[in-house]
Parts: sequence; C-alpha cells; structure tokens
Amino acid sequence: MTLKGILTLTALAVGTATLLSGCASPSGYKQADKTGAGIAEFRDEIVNGKKAIDATMKSLSDIAATANTDPRKPYEQFAKNVANLESTATKIRKRAQDMQAQGQAYFKQWETELATVDNAEIRGLAEQRKAKLQETFESIRKYSDPLKTQFDPWMSDLKDLQKYLSNDLTIAGVDAAKNQFKKTTSSGMEVQKAMDALVAEANTIAATITPAKVQSK
Repeated sequence: MTLKGILTLTALAVGTATLLSGCASPSGYKQADKTGAGIAEFRDEIVNGKKAIDATMKSLSDIAATANTDPRKPYEQFAKNVANLESTATKIRKRAQDMQAQGQAYFKQWETELATVDNAEIRGLAEQRKAKLQETFESIRKYSDPLKTQFDPWMSDLKDLQKYLSNDLTIAGVDAAKNQFKKTTSSGMEVQKAMDALVAEANTIAATITPAKVQSK
C-alpha cells in the first residue's frame, strides 16, 4: 500500500472514531440511579438514627429505674449511646451532603444534554419533566430542615443531661432530674416522628426519579 493510501485510511479511521464519540453520551438514567442510591443511603442512616435514639432513651430510662440500687452500668451505657447517636448524626449530615451533590450532578448533566436536543417539542417535554423531578428532589428539604431544627437543640440538651448525671448519680440527683428525663424522652419521640416523615419522603423521591426495577424471583 502506498503512503498516500495509508494516510487516507488513517484519516478515515480517525474521522469515524470522532463521529462515534460525538454521538455517545453517558446515560442520564445511570446518574438518576446513582442519585437514587444516594437517597437510599441517606434514608438508611436516618433509620439508624431512629434506632440510636431508641437505645439512648432506653438507657436513660434504666438510670431512673436503678437509681435506688445501682445506676452505674445504665449510666455508662447511656454515655455510650449518646456518643453513638452523635456519631450517627454526623454520618447523616455527610450522607445528606453526598445526596445533594449527586442530585446536582444529575440535573446539571440533564441540563447540558437538553441543549443538544434539536426537536423543540421533545426539548420542551424534557424541560418540563426535569423541572418536575428537580422540584420533587428539592422537596426533601421540607422535611430535613425541620428535623434539624428539632434535633440539634434536643441533642444539646441530651449531652447536658449526661454531664449532669456524670456528676450526680445519687438517688436525690436522679430524682431531681426526672422532669428532664420526661422532657427529653418526649422530645426524642417528636424527633423520631420527624425522622419517619423524612424516611417516607426519601422513599417517594427515590421511586420518582429512578426507573422501575422489579427484582427477579
């Protein structure tokens, strides 16, 4: 083959590769699946948070129940549970940040691809769907923000109560704090209700933005 023939074939090969790479783009639904997975991970951490609250409230109740005998072990368990709850809250915040980042990447990719759609009718339909799904995704803040407003001061009170008990586990000391026990438990239950609402909303959002996938039996 002549040099001219080789150069011609090389040019054709390069041109074909360029054309094919220009036509290909990452599937948006894969980014949607990734976003949905992030929401599911966030939801799971919220569920773990509920369990951590249950354990913390139980150990607090055990302190009251053993005040007349020996509240030392229940207190130590309570202290561990408070630390675990705080750690779980940190994980929840991290998952929330990751979820938001994944959602932003998904909608940014969608916006970029919309600019390449030539058919005005199809582009208009896609823009409507994107706006609807983005609104649905952002609706999670309607539940996560109120939860944070409830959780942060409650967690602060819980840590203060732990400090109080760490210095006074006497019968009189525990008895004097019983109203705080009741208040903390009641507020904890309200926090859990807010968590339930957030979990339900997270499930709805994940199902809305991701394609159906029925597990095979």
